[in-house]
Amino acid sequence: MFITVFSMFRKAKKSWSLSPFLGALILAVLIPGCSSGEDVYAQQREAMVRDQIAARGISDEAVLSSLRAVPRHLFVPPRYRDLAYIDSPLSIGSEQTISQPYIVALMT
Repeated sequence: MFITVFSMFRKAKKSWSLSPFLGALILAVLIPGCSSGEDVYAQQREAMVRDQIAARGISDEAVLSSLRAVPRHLFVPPRYRDLAYIDSPLSIGSEQTISQPYIVALMT
């Protein structure tokens, strides 16, 4: 299934481009287990929002909903995916980091 969908996007790319964020969301659906009720990353995202963000006073529902929806683990190298939802910046390569979730929420 993944190969078929990937081929479809590759052929379609000639007429439009796929944004990196949309691509990450599509991958989240295509990766086995990500769309099931047992999605470990979805549970980690929910715990992150509840324990790290809302518990520290961030109450804007748009911010909380966004943090619940973004598959942060897809934006870090595979070796850091298990750490994607801790309240810490993580290296994404080229001497760059993805900001810690609380700071992202605070600045939004």
